[in-house]
Amino acid sequence: MKASGRFPQLETTRLVLREITLNDAEFYFRHFNNEKVVEGCCFPGPKNLKAAKEELEFYCINPFKDNRGIRWGITRKGSNELIGTLGYYEWNKTARRAEIGYDLDPAYWGQGVMTEALGAVLKFGFEQMGLNRIQAIIDSENARSLKLVCRLGFKKEGVLRQRSHFKGQFRDDVCFSLLKNEWQNPGAK
Repeated sequence: MKASGRFPQLETTRLVLREITLNDAEFYFRHFNNEKVVEGCCFPGPKNLKAAKEELEFYCINPFKDNRGIRWGITRKGSNELIGTLGYYEWNKTARRAEIGYDLDPAYWGQGVMTEALGAVLKFGFEQMGLNRIQAIIDSENARSLKLVCRLGFKKEGVLRQRSHFKGQFRDDVCFSLLKNEWQNPGAK
């Protein structure tokens, strides 16, 4: 994947995964100040719209420009309004690995939206980015996300004890990974 090229828009049955722009700052501000979203991500949201634009640029726009990651905005087909985001960061091209992160508006939880979106992004990671390993680090209290990665074939590798600090508490994270040969052959060990 070359950042000098066009942003790779992806489509699924119900979704369009599109480029995130500064025009999405109001969504980003609202979304990451939603208590349910923030609880799953374990980090505080931006304090104001200016901070939201800065974070949006740093986390969502610049990684693609700098060829060090990619983050898509999730929209429903027929609408340009974001309902979540997902993508790769900590991309190590030499080791052919990256971490994946994702978030979704709680109004869409339990509808298979993230399963569908992640399926397309995993395919892109293995087939277009040349990844061999995709890692997910998940808050141990985020039951929905823990179930999601297991459903997609990720394997639990271990617990990162008290790795996060959120709302005055140290919290454990759980490390999962999916290897290319496991993704291509779901029954592989």
